[in-house]
Amino acid sequence: MKYHAPTGQFTVSHKDLEHAARCMKAVIKHIRELSGKPLTKYVVDGPLEGPEFAQQRVIDIAKSIGIDLGSEWGNEIDVSD
Repeated sequence: MKYHAPTGQFTVSHKDLEHAARCMKAVIKHIRELSGKPLTKYVVDGPLEGPEFAQQRVIDIAKSIGIDLGSEWGNEIDVSD
């Protein structure tokens, strides 16, 4: 992201947004690896646990800067690649 002081505008490149999305998916992958959750999509049986809440915060961050990771819930994202 770049800030242009004369106009007070921010410019975010496509490359920067792609990088941010890849990093967010990597965070979700690490959350799953650390918690023993599958890297593929999975069903949450029962109440949400810490890993689901953490993944949801990543999705919330993505949304706040205009990135759609392809799902409303972290467990519905495949991060096995």
